[in-house]
Amino acid sequence: MGYRRATLYFHSGTGNSHRVAAWAAGLIRRTGAVVVARSMEAARPRDEIGEGPESLLALILPTHGFTAPWPALRFVACLPRRRRTHAAVVATRGATKIGRLVVPGAEGTATYLIALVLVLKGYRVRAATGIDMPANWIAFHPGLTPHAVAVIAARGRRQVERLCEAVLAGGTRFSGWIPLALGLLFVQVSVVYLVLGRVILAKLFFASERCTGCGLCADHCPNGAIIMLGRRVRRPYWTFRCVSCMRCMAYCPEKAVEASQPLLVAAFVLAAGVPVGRLVTGLVDRIPILWPVSRLPDWIVVSLIATAVLAAFYPLFHVLLRIPSVNRLFTFATLTHYYRRYHDPSTTLADLER
Repeated sequence: MGYRRATLYFHSGTGNSHRVAAWAAGLIRRTGAVVVARSMEAARPRDEIGEGPESLLALILPTHGFTAPWPALRFVACLPRRRRTHAAVVATRGATKIGRLVVPGAEGTATYLIALVLVLKGYRVRAATGIDMPANWIAFHPGLTPHAVAVIAARGRRQVERLCEAVLAGGTRFSGWIPLALGLLFVQVSVVYLVLGRVILAKLFFASERCTGCGLCADHCPNGAIIMLGRRVRRPYWTFRCVSCMRCMAYCPEKAVEASQPLLVAAFVLAAGVPVGRLVTGLVDRIPILWPVSRLPDWIVVSLIATAVLAAFYPLFHVLLRIPSVNRLFTFATLTHYYRRYHDPSTTLADLER
């Protein structure tokens, strides 16, 4: 298959998807094709995506909650229609290393959900697959050791090489059937994550006393989710646009960005203490149009209440953090304060925005 033009778009917080896009772009350029590789934020799809089977569109994105992240879903929904343009969908999935064993991640429905949208827009999907890259959800687990990062990245590169070899030879590569089955099994989890989970997680971030107010996190947030507040001392404030891509935490030069797990636990403990059945019944009796709420499982209702608790408390939390003793208390009670940070070793902030 001789592609004349290949357009690669990536969405990346810590550099994993960017690195996969860079590897693929290098391999495709060797065939003589004109290659455009850039972030989804900087993309110009109507000008950059070719028409017809001699053009290839590749979308590289991370996995969030066993599916595709909101920014990638919005991006794909707005792509122009194309007739017979070939396409490939790649999801980076968080792998880890236990001893000598590399445990792969699970992309869930991420690749096939995006592929379905592309098919409806007229593209011919040639590949949908996951690529193992170092696990990077450092709000909830430490970054991997440099050795583990190198081993997993080498595995990911081999997977990219096999993918490009198949597609460039005119074949297809569809994989991840077990992760897809898991994604469909836990589709409720994915939906709740996209609707509520990302909102809850957004309100866990805060800046420790290490923060210098440089504004780097706000300037480079791919979703414009961080604003700097304060007159004399500026501190980052995370809005509901945050999708927990980890860029702020991964690239903060002072390692000042934290995610408070105790705050999450406190919100759910408070929410769990609410008499859910009585609350829902009273709500539906007063506002009958809300009857679908009575059909929701209790854990979803508790999650809704926890979200409301965090949303109401977060502005006060941001103010209280200006008190040094309060800031230190939350910082030292937060596991991320002790975690190793991670971003792709060869990816800079400038690379993520090109």
